[in-house]
Amino acid sequence: MGVIISSDSACDLFPDLYKQYQIDIVPLYIGIEEESYRDVFEIGPDEVFKNYEKTRHLPKTSAPPPADFFAMFKKHVDNGDDVVHIAMNSKFSSSYQNASIAAQEFDNVYVVDTFTLSSAEGLLVLRAADMRDAGKSAKEIYDQIEIDKTKVQTNVLLDTLEFAYRGGRASMLQMFGANLLKLRPCLLLDTHGVLTVRKKFRGNYEQVCKEYIRFVLDQPNIDSERAFLSTTGMDQELFNSLKKMVQDSGVFQEVLTSRAGCSMTVHTGPNTLVLFYKEK
Repeated sequence: MGVIISSDSACDLFPDLYKQYQIDIVPLYIGIEEESYRDVFEIGPDEVFKNYEKTRHLPKTSAPPPADFFAMFKKHVDNGDDVVHIAMNSKFSSSYQNASIAAQEFDNVYVVDTFTLSSAEGLLVLRAADMRDAGKSAKEIYDQIEIDKTKVQTNVLLDTLEFAYRGGRASMLQMFGANLLKLRPCLLLDTHGVLTVRKKFRGNYEQVCKEYIRFVLDQPNIDSERAFLSTTGMDQELFNSLKKMVQDSGVFQEVLTSRAGCSMTVHTGPNTLVLFYKEK
């Protein structure tokens, strides 16, 4: 009997980290022009941006139905394995609820509501994978992730409020004010799954990105084990320089990078940057 770690595609362990760490991914669905696609596996952020430029309409995101989770859980349970499934914020999606419905059919499937998303969720998935590889049981992993999820820090730097406005998360007045003043908000997603504005940066994009990195690195009580630098898509040379800033700071033992999938991209837009980490 083994332990399987799974997650939904909102964990953003892409392009290939989910393969490296042997994570089963249940994709969310992205609806574009009356067609539905599996996030990451059938559509990526670049297609989202191209469609938005053409139509000025954001794609719709939807959670996997319980049947998708049931099929994955059953495959592993029938093989004699336990499953720990790590789900995105239940306040943003019904992915957690649908996974929980499917898990009710089994005695050895554990579902965690992370109250977060993107590579913050990914940090918890990798933590679970580390514990699996260390020989921990599914119940031990579940119990520890329930603790660790209260320590993950998520500060999201937006280049624009346009996508948040189109998705109903920012008013026209907020968007107009930010654009007029050249403000770039940093949003805090707290450990209860609530999104608020934490800080506002002003200046050109490259300067703001570097100021944001310094701001996050200066936070107290950082767990040095691992960090994730993630983007929905930005200039690669700039992204590489920001990664070097984080690595050269010496704050973290390991700095991973990821390109966010459509689930994150649809709600935040291009040039979004996040340095995810966990507190001690």
